[in-house]
Amino acid sequence: MAMIFEAAEPIVQFVGHLTRLDEDSVDRLHHKYSTILFCLLAIVVTTNQFVGEPIKCWTPAEFQSSWTDYVNSICWISNTYYIPMSNLDIINSPKKEVVYYQWIPLALFLQAFIFYLPFLFWSVFSDSIGIDMHKVANLLRQADQINPSSRDICTRFLSKQVDRALLYNRHSGRGLCGRIRHNMAQWGCMIGKQHGNFLIFVYLITKLLYLIVTVLQLYLLQYFLDTKYDFYKYGVDVLQDIIDRGVFEESRRFPRVTLCDFEVRSLGRNLPYSVQCALPVNIFNEKLYIFVWFWLAMLSIVNILSIIYWLWVLFATNRRHYFKKCLKVQEKYNRQDDWQKLKGFCDYYLRYDGYFVLRMISKNTNDIVAGEIIAALWEKYCKSVPTKTRENDHNV
Repeated sequence: MAMIFEAAEPIVQFVGHLTRLDEDSVDRLHHKYSTILFCLLAIVVTTNQFVGEPIKCWTPAEFQSSWTDYVNSICWISNTYYIPMSNLDIINSPKKEVVYYQWIPLALFLQAFIFYLPFLFWSVFSDSIGIDMHKVANLLRQADQINPSSRDICTRFLSKQVDRALLYNRHSGRGLCGRIRHNMAQWGCMIGKQHGNFLIFVYLITKLLYLIVTVLQLYLLQYFLDTKYDFYKYGVDVLQDIIDRGVFEESRRFPRVTLCDFEVRSLGRNLPYSVQCALPVNIFNEKLYIFVWFWLAMLSIVNILSIIYWLWVLFATNRRHYFKKCLKVQEKYNRQDDWQKLKGFCDYYLRYDGYFVLRMISKNTNDIVAGEIIAALWEKYCKSVPTKTRENDHNV
């Protein structure tokens, strides 16, 4: 066990160092914890500590021990085939080759890499609007532990950087055309940095990629395991067996007893042999892929819920409610005087990308720290439009 953790330590450290603070816990569950988990599973499969000898063939009595070792090796690398024990006609029965067990460690490492791909996509675009959410959230985490005066200076400095980024990406169009573009951007008909919805669009695409990667793996494993039994419903079959029989029986997807054909050269002719082999490794593989199925199913459900959550909080009423709550905590909001400005603050000043940045900062720090940034931005906004109502303020 110690050897396994020593081998996995570099992987854990590498993935841990790449952890960013511009994502939520569901994203980390995919690209960080799933990557580490599948790398650990790949390392465990390659050890003999849990599996023992991966294959053990029953050889004729005249075979010496070195010959038996050769048979075990040749049957391991050349694949075996499966015929149910109830089928006594071995010669005429169709042979179902078992071809996957040698490649399972590599397949698990490949799955770990695939889990990381959407994160790389997000990393490329996340800083494109000029706000490094990872650095901002990290600085705010540190500021939360220092004295109030230094914390206030840090908060105002970061709010100034956010304000500059929002101003830089704001569309300069005014009048009727500007309002039309703004309304189209509000409904997702126009995407771009100048429309204030580029970052949230990329983030939702990343969420969708996580979901696609997870669901796709359930179907790709069907072809990798090369079984006629649908892998995408493997976990359902396991649960059905437990419900019906009270115990999980041996799966036909992972046969434990197979057959192996090979030839031995002897003085000008090849001698054919057929031996029966036990695959102890498949006992472990069976349990491993039960876990993999439920892990992938859990990730799919969690990601769907996460996408629904982000779509829900993006509604205009939810955005205004969130800012109103934060400003009330900071004692910066007066319903009678500020209700009209709040609409402009959400829809024209921050827009989708500004709201997303602040919401993500809140998830990676806390609501109080994020509320202080929001209060500082609110002060800047109110000073820039002291008397105008929002419909006439920025007009996009």
